[in-house]
Amino acid sequence: MIVLGADIIVYALYAFSSGSIINLSFRLAPYLRVMIIVIDVRTLRECVKTVVAIGKVLDIVVLSILFLLFSSVLAFVLFEDTEQGKEYFSSYGSTLYQMFVLFTTSNNPDVWLPAYKAFRSSCLFFILYILFGVYFITNLILAVVYDSFKEQLAALVKGRRCKRNNSLQAAFNLLDVEKRGFLDSVQVVSLFKSLNKYRTLPRIEEENFEAIFYALDDSGDFKITLEEFEDLCEKIALKFPKAPEPSWFERFPTFYNSVYSTKLKEFVKSQKFEYVIFAMLLLNLVAVVIEITLDLQDNSQQAVWQDIEFTFGWIYVVEMLLKIYAYGFFNYWREGLNKFDFCITIIIVVGETLTFALPNTASIISNEEWIRYLLIARLLRLIRLLMHIQRYRVIISTFLKLIPWLTPYLGMIFCLMCIYCSLGVQLFGGLVSNYNETFETTGLYENDYSVHNFNDFASGMVTLFNLLVMGSWQVWLESYVTLTGTWWTSVFFLSFYLLAILYLLNLVIAFVLEAFFVEMELSTVPIDIRKAEATELGTQKDLIEKAQQARHENVESLLNRMLGEQLEEEKS
Repeated sequence: MIVLGADIIVYALYAFSSGSIINLSFRLAPYLRVMIIVIDVRTLRECVKTVVAIGKVLDIVVLSILFLLFSSVLAFVLFEDTEQGKEYFSSYGSTLYQMFVLFTTSNNPDVWLPAYKAFRSSCLFFILYILFGVYFITNLILAVVYDSFKEQLAALVKGRRCKRNNSLQAAFNLLDVEKRGFLDSVQVVSLFKSLNKYRTLPRIEEENFEAIFYALDDSGDFKITLEEFEDLCEKIALKFPKAPEPSWFERFPTFYNSVYSTKLKEFVKSQKFEYVIFAMLLLNLVAVVIEITLDLQDNSQQAVWQDIEFTFGWIYVVEMLLKIYAYGFFNYWREGLNKFDFCITIIIVVGETLTFALPNTASIISNEEWIRYLLIARLLRLIRLLMHIQRYRVIISTFLKLIPWLTPYLGMIFCLMCIYCSLGVQLFGGLVSNYNETFETTGLYENDYSVHNFNDFASGMVTLFNLLVMGSWQVWLESYVTLTGTWWTSVFFLSFYLLAILYLLNLVIAFVLEAFFVEMELSTVPIDIRKAEATELGTQKDLIEKAQQARHENVESLLNRMLGEQLEEEKS
């Protein structure tokens, strides 16, 4: 913080003395801010340590460099004194550069078109180069890096577990006053109540006390041993489904529990009701598309379809009221999708009603264009159709489960982009300008990419995103080499490709892919519900089922499954 403050003071003094705030060529503040964030956020700090500690890649990196150097020499010799050599391979340096870009496939097939036009057989050289380089070397690098990454991640998890287990063992010994070697439910519940007294710890809901106890009790003997107690932190973090709350309508049992009311509630809770709503949504989708099309054509039939959409709005109101009646308002409101439906439906119906009742009154809530956007938003409920397909349900649940774990790794890529963006602004800021005559000779000008530059931080981040997705990244490299007049500029772009794309981004993608495969495998394993005593079957079986369901939904179980082999190696 002292260095950051000193940088700000120096910058302010410079700006005051020179009368300008853009001429200071170098500042430490942008880089220090990134470092402060990395140091301050624990998950991000651990993520950086894990990635930096990755080894075992030197051999494969040397192999890749030798492959690139040898291929460049071969290309330079083979196409000497040809149109290909004159245009792209005029020197070994330019050949090495073009072959590296071809390694990323960004200039394929443009770079070897002259050779292909002259001799069709010359395509064999480039095809073999791409097949071996892109589909073998690149994937080999990814495999080696990812395997080393999993080892480092397993070591981090193991180290964290060792520290945690030491503390839990000490706590277990304090709780086991009678030295029985296990804790009963009374002792565990008492511990949970004591933990709730500390504001710095997550609060444990009392209704989940017994469910957490059963989640800890792997053996099913209603005794928590030291080995089971070591999973306490993981089990406390589990999210258990809440028990349904009684409906307000249950105050009138004669009516609410009557035969017709029971049949209505069963129908609303059944799949048939869902299918009816999905059919309404599909019809509504057709109506919205037709109404928008007629609106664009200024067709008089548009008013008819607006009336149809108005009818659909009240159908959704009826659906909402039926669900509230069947489930109870609080149980209905717990589901995020129901909250979305409720808000969208109320706003649309109120807006449409005002439009019909007061057609000449200008109001935001009755604006037809705005209501149309809300109608389209409501049709997003069709995504629920995918949840009825097992594979899609697994994909969506895995994606949502991985978001918290992937956040620090995506944050690390973002921090790297911030560093490169700050450096890019300081090195290349102001070069892309209509007042710069050299700019008109660059690829950025020819391709109309002038808005993607490093003149300011915001546009620099957008430019780096374009480089991250490999969208003709060599255009920026070649253009800035021309603008700066030195090939040292290429180090900026090449290093960003190696670190951000070839290393970090591919690492995250590989982890996500394996997580999907593991989660799909876990989804096929049936939930094993242990048999409780006959006298306690009802309540305890529900609690055990809740515990098992929460355990399967925990991201920690997914990591344990993915790192199982590495964790076993660490134990041995």
